[in-house]
Amino acid sequence: MTGIPTVFGDGIIDVHVASGVARITLGVQTAASTAAKEGKPEPSAMLVVPVLQLPNLARVLAEVTRQIEAKAKETLASQAGAQSQANQGQANQGQAEPQDQVAGAFRFNG
Repeated sequence: MTGIPTVFGDGIIDVHVASGVARITLGVQTAASTAAKEGKPEPSAMLVVPVLQLPNLARVLAEVTRQIEAKAKETLASQAGAQSQANQGQANQGQAEPQDQVAGAFRFNG
């Protein structure tokens, strides 16, 4: 998708609704900013959404969040099972093997 601006926001600073439009100010926390020294995020972009579309936007974001949480639980469960099997194998061999993955690491491609 070339030509579409990409913005980053790790939080929401403000939401203002006027004339049927919600203006959502996204914020970013950076170490280099003077606002960061005060613990406040800096505005990074403004998302403008018609109020009538807010329920759709919220539903999509909630669904994505649900899918990510489900995938994270699935990944953690499979890692715990693999770790349990590895621990049993190590106990049988009497030697420890280095781990390839960081516990709790999460990847979601899809």
